[in-house]
Amino acid sequence: MNLTYLEVDHKRAGYDSLTGEARSAFMERLVLSWMYHDHALEGVVLSHADMKRALSGQPVRNYCDGLVQKSLTRMQSIAAHLFECAQRDEEITMEFIKDLHIRLCDEGDEAGGRYRKRDTSPGVYNLNIVPNGSISYYFRKFLELCNEELKDAHPIRAAAIAHHEFMKLFPFDEKSGIVGRLVMNYMLIRAGYPPAIIHQMDRHHYFSALDGHRTDLVPVLVDALSATLSAADEFARQMPPAKPEVAYAE
Repeated sequence: MNLTYLEVDHKRAGYDSLTGEARSAFMERLVLSWMYHDHALEGVVLSHADMKRALSGQPVRNYCDGLVQKSLTRMQSIAAHLFECAQRDEEITMEFIKDLHIRLCDEGDEAGGRYRKRDTSPGVYNLNIVPNGSISYYFRKFLELCNEELKDAHPIRAAAIAHHEFMKLFPFDEKSGIVGRLVMNYMLIRAGYPPAIIHQMDRHHYFSALDGHRTDLVPVLVDALSATLSAADEFARQMPPAKPEVAYAE
């Protein structure tokens, strides 16, 4: 096994040791960071106040404020959904992925779960993507990749390659990047890892890797996971020791 993967796996001790309230507290922080940086990758930089106001359900101040609130609350709900699906070990299917896209869209949005209709450069990504008329074919190839070709690969390598190939597929006109990272992180969560949070400061490396070879994304995910696992280890060390159980004589 690649030494890099072994090093990451050895760093999982702190994350794996978190249970009960400690894990809940850490995951709450982690999901907030996940949402913040994922929005930043899409070009939406939020302040702590923006996130607090949106997630606390405070009245929206204007149209854009309302969009932020919808986006954050949906992402928070989808994160919880992914952890629940991982517990059931749900397979990645076309319906699973389309459902993620529908969950990101407004209720009744006809674009939800529908393949893209244009072949133009997908916004901030500037990638070479498959023609829209070939999406159905390449979607099936993508699912074969996830569920067959990569099933024996290390989860980090599998998630990185799958995400790279999904972004070449780019099945939806909007939010394909978000869906792609959700699928990537679902693969990691299902394998017992935390989500790989790609920080906004690594945005350039991330986009460069997407435009390169399909394994170029592996070191980006390794760095993202290592940072999260280091944070989990530090969080675990700061937690007060569990009180020993006291045995009472009958």
